[in-house]
Amino acid sequence: MLTPNPRLVFAKRPDVGILPVPGEHLVFDPSPSIDLDAVPLNGGFLTKTLMLAPEPFLRERMRDPSIPSYSTHAVLGAPVVGSVLVVVIRSEKEGVNIGDRMYGLSHWEAYTVQPYVEGRVDFKAGNYTEDLTIDLDTMGLGPVPDPKGAYPWSRYLGILGAPGLTAFCGLEAYGDAKKGETIYVSSGASGVGSVVIQLAKARGLRVIASAGSDAKIEYMRTLGADVAFNYRSTDVAGALKKHGPLDIYWDNVGGASVEAAIEHARPKARFIMCGSISEYNTEPHTWYGVKNMSTIWKKRIQIHGLFVGDHIPTLGPRFFAEVPALIAQGKMVGQESFTEGLETAAEVLVRLLQEGGGDDLGKPIVVVARE
Repeated sequence: MLTPNPRLVFAKRPDVGILPVPGEHLVFDPSPSIDLDAVPLNGGFLTKTLMLAPEPFLRERMRDPSIPSYSTHAVLGAPVVGSVLVVVIRSEKEGVNIGDRMYGLSHWEAYTVQPYVEGRVDFKAGNYTEDLTIDLDTMGLGPVPDPKGAYPWSRYLGILGAPGLTAFCGLEAYGDAKKGETIYVSSGASGVGSVVIQLAKARGLRVIASAGSDAKIEYMRTLGADVAFNYRSTDVAGALKKHGPLDIYWDNVGGASVEAAIEHARPKARFIMCGSISEYNTEPHTWYGVKNMSTIWKKRIQIHGLFVGDHIPTLGPRFFAEVPALIAQGKMVGQESFTEGLETAAEVLVRLLQEGGGDDLGKPIVVVARE
């Protein structure tokens, strides 16, 4: 018997500087079907997608294949590959059992046959490429433990998934945080930024954070931000002049915020460059040109480009030992914004890619199926 197997297809590459358009670049295709009982597994296993999480890196994968970057490019005509939480419904692979929940990267479709791939990345075992280009299509899935009611499964797509890991690894690897220092977190209401705020407060830092709406400002205050401001109505440089200087800057946006942070940083400040949402969907000739670059060497500012995969082998075990317990104890929270249905995934992703991240608080999650 055939079962509908809808998917979100990467149908067309958006031009440089263009925000992807649902229905043109990202197309929901409800027509595929699958025989769940008879589809060949070839030694692999069959998963049902429960939830998926849009991430900013998906825009980078939509680039022209001739443009080099830190990841492989997305394949035209194929389902989007992104973060998912799945449940195993059939298995021929030893160690993977029916009912197992798994988190990682997979096709954005209702059901997927997961082929066994030799050399698939296993972050916990440290088996990952040292090359600049990370093959995101072969990173696969890993099992996640049952939280047994201590927190919802969706946490594995947010505070216990890529956003939480990114925040933890970046701050631990490059922050050199000391109690009483000041950190500025741009896009502080995002999935990553909201975790950075909480980790920074737990380490005794004074936190300045910015976002693009009054609701997000209030949300950042509930997370512990000492100073929270709306960058749309408050000049970033003025806010940092008033509330700085900075010892650490966590950058999620790029552009003018970087220039302001350089101007108001202490000598030997640490900059953790995590993202550049202000430039993801704009043409290169319109990018903001930072005009105070000489201040970097004058202040001996340390600038670190962050790719979380570099640090998971060493810092991942600490993260999984410490953070789940903090969540279960209510000492860390993970705000999530839910949207129902795979057909909404393109709209949620595009909203995330807009400067300011849309109106979602915390981590946007698309619920594909409820068990």
